[in-house]
Amino acid sequence: MSLSLICKASLMIFNPYLSFSLLPKKLAIAKARQRLFNANGALIRPPIEYQALIEQKLIPLEEDSFALLQGDIISSDAAYFLGERITGTKFTIASSTCDLVPGRRQYAALLRLQPITIDNPHAKQLLGEMLKFTSTQRMYLPPLPGDRDGVLANAVLFDGVVQIRLDDLLMATRHASLSLVGWRIFGSLVRTIMVRAGSSEVKMRTSLQRKQDF
Repeated sequence: MSLSLICKASLMIFNPYLSFSLLPKKLAIAKARQRLFNANGALIRPPIEYQALIEQKLIPLEEDSFALLQGDIISSDAAYFLGERITGTKFTIASSTCDLVPGRRQYAALLRLQPITIDNPHAKQLLGEMLKFTSTQRMYLPPLPGDRDGVLANAVLFDGVVQIRLDDLLMATRHASLSLVGWRIFGSLVRTIMVRAGSSEVKMRTSLQRKQDF
């Protein structure tokens, strides 16, 4: 699968004035887009290992070592949501990679993964929204290694942040890392959802600041 097509698809995420009309016509069909993003290495890849990067001379020796990266898909039974422990669930790491260094933070933020199964009556609608990246509640990820039969895709849920102690997170099971394109899309969505500013709020704050200055 052409990386250039994947990059063109991700381009829409970073420029709200672009649309999928810029993509080849074959990508206009949801199933074609799904095949594109399900391609090996398109959005996810095997976990990125620090030692492997050193051995391949892809990063300098003085680069800080890491055990986890932002966007990694992990599983742990030590995560909490609204004070309740969550078990049997996969998560995506929302915290920045630099905050995952042992001793730098006490806690990390996770986002839940929701499997979209073939028997889900809303599967078609959910897949359509995620593959067009029109949803601010979910991000599309392909089926993961070890997913049960019947899983069509996975959704990163942006509605609700999960908390976990960093020491517990460092013992979690890593299932996959995001590819460069996947990581760029993930980061863009997180920033857009968490810190987006509406035009009315910008005007309100600007007016208050001007009044304060005078």
